[in-house]
Amino acid sequence: MKIIIFVCFILIFYLPIQKKHVNSQQQGIDSDDGDAESFFNKSYSEHQSALEQKIFRGYNPKNRPMKNASFPTIVDVHWHIIHVSINQREQTMTVHGHIYMRWFDEFLVWDPKDFNNIQYARVKKWQVWQPKIKVSNSASGLGSAFDFSTSAHVIIQMMGKDRAKVEMYPTFSIKVGCAFDFTDYPYDLNKCAINLFSTSTMADVQLQNLYAIPPTLSFGWEEQKMKRIISDFKIQNVSSSALYYTNGNITSSAPITGFDLGSTWSMLAVTVSFVRHSPLFEAAVVTPCIVVASLISMTFFIDSLSSTFLLMMLHFYVQLIFLHDLVEKLPLSVSEIPFCIKLIGILMYTNGLTLVLHSSLLCGSYYKCPVPQQLNKIFVIEEYIPNTFKEKVQIKKEESNKSWRDLMKLIRPIIGFVLIILLICMFFVCLLL
Repeated sequence: MKIIIFVCFILIFYLPIQKKHVNSQQQGIDSDDGDAESFFNKSYSEHQSALEQKIFRGYNPKNRPMKNASFPTIVDVHWHIIHVSINQREQTMTVHGHIYMRWFDEFLVWDPKDFNNIQYARVKKWQVWQPKIKVSNSASGLGSAFDFSTSAHVIIQMMGKDRAKVEMYPTFSIKVGCAFDFTDYPYDLNKCAINLFSTSTMADVQLQNLYAIPPTLSFGWEEQKMKRIISDFKIQNVSSSALYYTNGNITSSAPITGFDLGSTWSMLAVTVSFVRHSPLFEAAVVTPCIVVASLISMTFFIDSLSSTFLLMMLHFYVQLIFLHDLVEKLPLSVSEIPFCIKLIGILMYTNGLTLVLHSSLLCGSYYKCPVPQQLNKIFVIEEYIPNTFKEKVQIKKEESNKSWRDLMKLIRPIIGFVLIILLICMFFVCLLL
């Protein structure tokens, strides 16, 4: 009898409770209220639309995404540069690419289980809070709104339960003014920086380089991915550094106290280092200079002074053409005259002095008066001249007074040798510098 009563108790009270407990654990489409047909027929876009309605309900993109306003928003930045254009006449540099920015938002949160386990949401840029950034040295002005694209999309990813990671990747086209100095043309090395800053103080927004990674360069694809030469310049290095603006000064030391954070703005400087790429300079400038210098020296070994005079005039004209072509391509922004221009100038001065010297010797050859006694001492040099040149400067021993033509035949080869030595030394100095 007791056994029958125990079995009836179990059938009446215990089994219904267990069935109710099992049903209470079933959720989603397996629950009593679940609608499998409605769940599976809902598209991904419908889930996304419902998700956007949920996360943007009551969301204000003007409010900083921190529940505790005493904590700043950290924005990680990384530059992806795809092209650099340098205008040496305008003293400007234009950089094109993408800028990656990442921060955490404590208001754009949702439970992925309520939206088919969706972890990511893709929304428009204007829908979320974003840091206001400017380029301090932009050629378009400090208030320019065209440095960064306004049509970028934003990716939101849930990170835990209380915050979401926000990633934005807008394009940019920034033109900045630079201070170039091409004194060492064509081996000049210059740098130009893009100074990015946040309009909010560091108490609210702090910019920093993403994992201290230098900017990425992608000037080409596949076999051209290592391309670094653009137009007349070769990009040597691109670096990024963190700076801070406070009390009218820019420093690399970060503020320490909370009071300093309220009066300091964070900055990121992207510095592009480049050197001139001029592979034809030796062939187009150096070689003609060597040829002209050699011809100037060889004119002292030509017997005919009239032919020498005409050849020197031709040299002078050719040098003017070379100088004009070089100066036309030379950038105007130099603190002093480049050494290559000084070299051509020295050659022109040498050519001019040589022309004057040959003109004087040409006039002296027709001068019938004897050489003054003081200048006769120069003829002692003929004793040290090699036998090869003695035929040209041979003087009759019985003559007591030497003529100007004899003096000319003696000193012209000597001047030629001295000039060759001076020009060789000058070119070696150019190579060392």
